[in-house]
This record gives sequence, structure tokens and C-alpha cells, in this order.
Amino acid sequence: MRPPPLPLIVLLFGFASALSGAAPAAAESVLRLAEVVVTPSRFGVAEQAAGSAAALTARQLETLPQVGQDLYRSIARLPGLAADDISAQFWVRGAPQSEVRGRLDGLDLIEPFHLKDVGGALSIVDPAVMGWLELATGGFGAEHGDRLAGVLTLETRSDARTRSAVDLSLTGLGLRREGTLAGAARYLVTGRRGYPDVALKASGRDDDVSPRYFDGLAKVEFAPAPGHTLSFHALHAGDDLRYARTDSPSLRSGYDTSSAWARWRVRERDGWSGETVTSWSGLTWNRTGTGRLDGFPFSLRDRRGLDVAHLRSEWSRAVGEGWIWRAGGEARRATARYDYALAQQRSVVVNGIQVARPSVVTARLDPRDTGGAGFVSARVALSGGLLLEPGLRVDRAPRTPAAEWGPRINVAWLAGEVTWRAAWGRHAQAQGLHELSVADGERGFAAPERAEHRVLGLETRLGAAALRLEAYDRPSSRLRPRWVNLDNAYDLFPEAQSDRTRLEPDRGRARGVEVLLAGRGRGPWQWNASYAWARTEERIAGRWVPRARDQRHAAYADVTYAPDRRWTFSAAWHFHTGWPTTDVTYALAPLNNGRRLLVSANGPAFGLRLPAYHRLDLRATRRIPLRNGELRVQLDVFNAYDRLNFLGYDRKVSVAGNAVTVRREAREQLPLLPSAGVIWEF
Repeated sequence: MRPPPLPLIVLLFGFASALSGAAPAAAESVLRLAEVVVTPSRFGVAEQAAGSAAALTARQLETLPQVGQDLYRSIARLPGLAADDISAQFWVRGAPQSEVRGRLDGLDLIEPFHLKDVGGALSIVDPAVMGWLELATGGFGAEHGDRLAGVLTLETRSDARTRSAVDLSLTGLGLRREGTLAGAARYLVTGRRGYPDVALKASGRDDDVSPRYFDGLAKVEFAPAPGHTLSFHALHAGDDLRYARTDSPSLRSGYDTSSAWARWRVRERDGWSGETVTSWSGLTWNRTGTGRLDGFPFSLRDRRGLDVAHLRSEWSRAVGEGWIWRAGGEARRATARYDYALAQQRSVVVNGIQVARPSVVTARLDPRDTGGAGFVSARVALSGGLLLEPGLRVDRAPRTPAAEWGPRINVAWLAGEVTWRAAWGRHAQAQGLHELSVADGERGFAAPERAEHRVLGLETRLGAAALRLEAYDRPSSRLRPRWVNLDNAYDLFPEAQSDRTRLEPDRGRARGVEVLLAGRGRGPWQWNASYAWARTEERIAGRWVPRARDQRHAAYADVTYAPDRRWTFSAAWHFHTGWPTTDVTYALAPLNNGRRLLVSANGPAFGLRLPAYHRLDLRATRRIPLRNGELRVQLDVFNAYDRLNFLGYDRKVSVAGNAVTVRREAREQLPLLPSAGVIWEF
């Protein structure tokens, strides 16, 4: 019998120390126990400045250059994250967005992105109303489950001030209002309407596609008793896209997300703190495609729906100055609907004869599930500035006979100006009820995937700067098969393309080192710089293959100069080595009639590397005081030196006799792109 791993021994020791009343460190040596950051790999954005290298103020996030005024794009600059210019979705240490939980005011978000047909170009969360956020990219505690890679926690503002704002940019209009009702309840209402279709037509870039989106958020909260907060929330987002082009199937799509939830929070009443959230979310996906693809008739009907009812309750209890207990549980009931039909034809060669092979895929499914989870953890202060946070989580995934157990432990050691942190834990993620790839013939759900987090880091101050250094290792197992487009992930009909391939990894691994340095001076200059080395791979058919966003080297730097309150100038530079892609090979297949047919095939999965990526973004912000409020004007230049960055390759194929010549051309990301926005707050 193999001995238990060292982290499990430490975990058991932590519980034993708590139960035996281990001598707590003095309160002044560890500050308030609940306020010490024990978890590594954690980034935060708040209203006020912090000394941590992993913290930004809301003002800094507002003034740094960005495209689309999008929250997810703004935080994608952090080390360990990878994102392209097209999608707002980011990868966390080599793991896709689907392995990251987003939680807004206590609600678990499901696919929170607009324009899903182009990879989710914008998030449905308005960054202007965020008061606080936290991103955990590894080693998160037992309170978070059913995700392999990370957790993004978002909290909207709760401000008693009455104020309104109008946000106008080249691609959208936003309105928001917040204040108090009868002096007791606080409210927040925001709405955005995007019109990228108008911007596309005005620029003359593409009049064949017409995308539109809108979203709205409302919150009312009040204090029924001292230390208690009761709030009611609603969120709705919708999308509409029309696409029509000669010799290509037309597409008409629409997506809707609606959520309503209530939240009860208790803050430090007789040693107790916690929250209870009850929510309902409903999502619909509708895609209709008709026309001809590669010269053959094509039709698509894709209608899906998802309804989720969720109850979650988490509570903590402080016992003296030395330790804190925390426990919680959740229950979820979900139903999904699939109505799918795809009919197409492809030209193939069979026994020397060119034939049109029809393909018809249909599915009508109505899966349902009930799941639940529970956890318990403790935070223990030992002597010498040592803090332990052991925890244990259990998730009962639907359609599986056994529960998933997740022991975890986080450790922090406060040694003068240096804070050491470490984390170990087992994590599992079940396949979502809406994640069946019915277009590829998938009809059953796979067992939960598993990952193990191992993180070690330190944080310290270097004069007026803050430094954070981390190393991580995340092996994964029991990975489920998935279907991907190896050559072009952004086709409007991905399931109908020839590069569609089934990957069957049995193991995965992600490891890397991240360095983050932040200037925290009080003068007009602020800056951040980071570097990350990473390697993310999966073993497929006995061979280790890089994942789609594997970037071995990545660097980022930004600088902000604010000579006075009126003007702010900022610049941000991004770099990463080229992502893997898949080559396409071409050959001439002989026919019985003496002719030859040009055929294509995928090369080794992710066996080709794109050139390195880098770009410079600029922003100037001017604040203009008005008699009634303030006007803020922002000018942005995205990709200021117009770098040609590759998203993939397009191929020009020519045939001369028996020779086939292939010339690769860049499938480019965004070029130099100026934009402007005006915000009037009053």
C-alpha cells in the first residue's frame, strides 16, 4: 500500500491542531486572521489601492487601454492568462474558459458572453458597476468546486450615493443609475445596447454580417437588521446575428440568458459570517443555417435550452483569535433541451470514383439532473506567523455512482516582509448538462474530470514596488473526449468543417513559473510588469500534444502617467510566443476516369507553431468637470504599430501537372484600431 502524499499528512495535521487548540499566534503578528490572504494564485481589483503585487485599483483598470470596454478582456492581461483579439474568453494556465467559474454577486454564471458565434467577443458583465473582483488561477479553497482551473468572483458596487451615467462608444450605448430608495434600500440598474453592425457598415469592412446585443442588470438591497443584508437581483442578456454571403450558407442565430436570485448575507454577528443564495437561470440557443456549402445543399437547426435552480449556503465561525471554521453546502436541479438536425454532403473518393456522401445528424434529448456538494474548512494561526487552511470538499456529480472527494490545504507563512504561500488540492469537474456535443454524435455524459493543484509562491516588497513569484504544477486525469476544429476555431458552422476532429486525451499536465512586479509609488507614475513561462500538454495516443493556447513565454508591461486629476495617459505592451496550430496537407487522388481530385487532410494535431505575438495599446483619458457631474473622454489605439499577428493560416493551393503547391497566408487578428468613448456621470 502506497503511503499518503505529504500534502494529505499536512492536511490531517492542520485539523488535529485546530481540534487540540494549538497555540494561536498573537493577533498583532498576523493581523486579523480573516483578512490574511492564505491562497496563492489570487488576483484582486478593488476600489482602494493595495500593497499586493497582485492587486489593481478600479481606477487603474478603468484607465488602462482596452478594446470594447470589456471586463474579461481587461483582466486577461494578468500572468498565466491567454486570450486572442477575437474572443473575450481567456485561458487560465492552459485551461479553457469552461474550466473557470464566474460568480457575480453570488450567482454562478453560465456562458456569460455575447456573440457566441464568433467565440464570445464580449462578456455580459458591465465593468462600470464592478466594485470588487478576485481571480483565483490555482489552489483555490474547498468552498469552490466543480471547476478544474480557476474561479472569478465579481461583486457589484453597493454605494449610497445617487448618481447616473451615460456611456457612449463607437459600438455601444450604456446607461446606469444607482442610489437609495426612501433612504433605506440601495439600488443599481444598468443597461447596455451594442450596435457593432452599425460600426461594421460605417467602416465598410463587412456588410454581410449584422451582429447586435444587449444586457441589463438590476439590484436592490437593504439591511433588515444590523449586520444583515438582503438583496434581490436580475440579469438578462440577448444576442442576434444575421449572416448572408454568396456561395456560403446563411446563418440566423439568437441567444438569451435570464437569471433571478436572492442573497442574504451576514457579516460578523456574534462571530458568525456567511451567505445564502437561491437562484434560477434560463438560457436558450437558436441557430438556423441554410444554403450551399462547398457546392452541396446544407441545412442546420440547432435549438437548445437550459434551466437551473440552485441553492447555496456558506457560513464561517470565528473562535477566539486563533482559528475560523467554515462550512457550506449546495444543491442544484437542472433540465436541458436539445433539438438538433444537420444535413450536408461531402465529396469523397471511393474505389477511384468521386461520390457525394450525405451526412445527416439528428438529436432530440431532454436530460435532467440533480447534484449537490458540501465542504468544511478551517483557518488556523500557529506560532511564528504560520497559517494553515485545510479543507475537504465532496461533490456528488449527476449520473455518477460515486462522489468526488477533494482534500485541499493552503499554507501561508508571514516572515517579516516576505509572505510564503503554498497550496495543494484535488479538484473535479462534471460535464455540464448543456455541454453534450450532439452535432458529433455524443449522446451520453462522461465521468467528472480530475486535476491536482500544486502551487508554491512568495510575495514581498522591493522599495516602492511589490513582487510576486509563483511556480505551479497541475496534472489532470480522466479527461473526456472532445471535438475541436484544429485549423479554424472561429467558423460560423464549426461542426460542418473538414478540420473537425475528435481528440481523446488520457492525461494532461500544466506547469509554469510566473513573476509579477508592480510599482506602488504615490507619484504620477504607476506601472506593472510580468513574465510567465508555461507548458500545457495532453497525452493523446501515447504522444504529448500541446493545448491550443500553450504559450511557452509571455510578457506584459503597462505604465500609467497622471500629471493631474484631469489627464491620464497609459500604454500596455503584450508579448507571447506563437500558439500551436494544425497544418493541412493536400494531395491529388486519381479517379478511374483518368482525372484527379484535390483532397485535403489534417496534419498532426497542434504540430505547427504560429509566429510570436506582440502589440502595443495606448489610451488617453480626459476628465472634464461639469456643473452637473463629470465628463470623461477616452481615446484608444489598439495595436498601435499595426503588428500583423496570426490567428492561423489561410492556404492558397495551386496544381501544376502532378505537383501541388501550397502557400500559407496569415489569418490575422485585429489590425491597428482607433476608438473613442465618452462617459457622462452625474
